[in-house]
Amino acid sequence: MTKFHKIGSAVAVGCTALAICLRPDAAAAQTYNIRLSNLYPENHPMCVQTNNFAEFVKEGTDGDVSIDVYCNNQLGNEREASEGVRRGSLEMVMSGGGGLGRFIQELYMLEVPFLYPETSDINAVTWALIDDINALANDRGFEILGFGYEGPRSINSVESFNTLEGLQNYKLRIPEAPLYVGMARALGAVPTPTAFTEAYTSLQTGVADGMESGPATTYNNKFYEVAPYYVQTQHIVNPCYLAINLDFFNELPEEYQEVMREAGKRSTDMMLEDVLESNEEVLATMQEEGLTVVELAEGEAEKFRETLEPFSEEYAESIGPEAVELLGKVREILSEQ
Repeated sequence: MTKFHKIGSAVAVGCTALAICLRPDAAAAQTYNIRLSNLYPENHPMCVQTNNFAEFVKEGTDGDVSIDVYCNNQLGNEREASEGVRRGSLEMVMSGGGGLGRFIQELYMLEVPFLYPETSDINAVTWALIDDINALANDRGFEILGFGYEGPRSINSVESFNTLEGLQNYKLRIPEAPLYVGMARALGAVPTPTAFTEAYTSLQTGVADGMESGPATTYNNKFYEVAPYYVQTQHIVNPCYLAINLDFFNELPEEYQEVMREAGKRSTDMMLEDVLESNEEVLATMQEEGLTVVELAEGEAEKFRETLEPFSEEYAESIGPEAVELLGKVREILSEQ
C-alpha cells in the first residue's frame, strides 16, 4: 500500500461543538474547535486529506483553530452531515454528490461521465472555477475550502461482463444522487441507490448486481470480497467538497480564514498525488487477493461515451442555465489544457 502524505492525525475526541475559550498563555485570545465529518474510512486518501487539512490549520493558527476529523460516517451519513453543515449544527463536511450535491445540483456538472481526459485534469478545473463554485455554494450556506478526488470510477461486479449490453437490466448500486440515477438509466441498468454504508451488504445479498467506485474506495471497503470483478468502464472522475458553514466561517478572524483557504489548497494538491499513486497500488493488491480486472471489449468504451454524451447535455439543461454555463466553463478549461 502507498504511504499517503499524512502529516498528522486529528483524533475525534474533545469538544463536540464550537468552543470559544481562553488560552492559558493569552487570556484575551479566542480559540475555535471545529468538527469535520468524512464518510470514508480512516485509511482512505480522502480521510488522510482531511487530517492533513486539520494539521495545516492547527500549524497556521498556532493551535487557535483545532479541527477534529470524524471519518467513517461517525457523525451521520453523507446526506445527514451535509444537511448539518447547511443548518449550522455541524461546522464542516467532506462531501460529494450524495450530500452537498443535493443542495447545489449545479456542481454535478463537474462530474458528468467521461468529462476528464486524465484524472489529474480535475484539479486544474476545480481551482480554476473556485470562485464560480463558491458563488453557488454561498447561496446555499456553504463555503468551499478544498476538494478531494475519487476515480476513475469503474464497476465492481458480482458477475463478469465486458460490453454495454451487459448492463441491460443490471441492478447497479449508485450514490443517492440524481446524476447517478440518470446515468444508470441511460446505460440501460436498473438504478439501485443505497446509502454508502449499505453498499457491501447490497452486493452480498443480491440487492445489487454491482456498484461503481474508484480503486481506493473498492479496496478500503473490501467490495472486491463480494464483487470479485472490476470492469474498467472508467466512466467518472468526481470531486468531493471540503465545505464549512458559511456563517461560521465568516465569523472567524480574517487571518484564520486565509489560513484555512491555504490549508485547503495545499491538502488538496497532496491528495491528488496520493490518489493517483494509490489507484495503481491497490489494484495490484486486490488482484493478488483474488480480484479479476476486466477490460471492455474492443469498441465498447466508445459505445459508453456515445450513449452518455447526450445524457450529460440533457441533465445540465434539466438543472437550469447556471448548470449549462458551468459545464461550458469546464469544457473550455479542458480544451485549453
